[in-house]
Amino acid sequence: MNSMNAWIAVTYSFLFGLLHGILPDEHTWPITFSYAIGGGSGKQGMKAAFYFSLAFTVQRAIVSELAYLALAPFVFSISRYIYLIVGVVMFAAGVIVLKKNIYPHLHFVGHHHTDVRHMETSSRILSTACEDCESAVSAPPVRWTFIHGFIAGFGFGGFSLFVNTVAAPRMPDAYLGFVPGMVFGIGTMIMLLGIGAVFGMSLSWVSSLTQDDIKKIGAETGGRTLFFGGLLFIIAGFLTLAGIDLKLPYISDYTLISIFMVSVAVPAFVYSYRRVMKAKKLKQQRQAQ
Repeated sequence: MNSMNAWIAVTYSFLFGLLHGILPDEHTWPITFSYAIGGGSGKQGMKAAFYFSLAFTVQRAIVSELAYLALAPFVFSISRYIYLIVGVVMFAAGVIVLKKNIYPHLHFVGHHHTDVRHMETSSRILSTACEDCESAVSAPPVRWTFIHGFIAGFGFGGFSLFVNTVAAPRMPDAYLGFVPGMVFGIGTMIMLLGIGAVFGMSLSWVSSLTQDDIKKIGAETGGRTLFFGGLLFIIAGFLTLAGIDLKLPYISDYTLISIFMVSVAVPAFVYSYRRVMKAKKLKQQRQAQ
């Protein structure tokens, strides 16, 4: 590495950015998936990926400049808190989205549209379908991903360590110290745009779904993945702070993303799909009567 010049360092940083974007990452994929599927279209998926990776690029450029100035250790010290911070932000976003989409379907004591003297006595806290109430679908706003991207940028893996400990110090002048981090972020952005589009279009591949179904399922799935994914990251954050290593054998850095996809993303989609389809069927039955 001692013979590496600035051009080679920048090139490697860009290539590592491409790898970082396409490989399942514990920060990039959960956020991109949640907002992309929440938007329910390839265009919205790309927007979510763009906002996330734009903030990520800005943050990486700043850290790269600090690394050139030998100030990166102060930033690296924050990384041990990232799982917890990312989890709290995801959880809060999920609460907001689910509250907007699910609240009209809650029956704590009785039906909220009915006179108190004739209220239902159902004890259900979360019904699986609402037969007589409609609510506007509220997908997770893609602009929120800018916040997620900036925060996630403080997590440091093998690729980013190269950018900040090898590439940044190779820059010839201080005013170019940000370049490795910037191109690393751009490489990540290029790949995430495609991944976001795929996530966003995924619901449209189910031929039985209408556009309205896609919006509802996408919004609820996005809210649930943010909510439960946030809880997963909060737990991971506390384990990290407690000194427990999360890197299992043969899984390495992809432990959390594997757990996220299997235990959060897939169940969230299945539950949201069944819930929306049941509500749709009940509505059709009522209209046919």
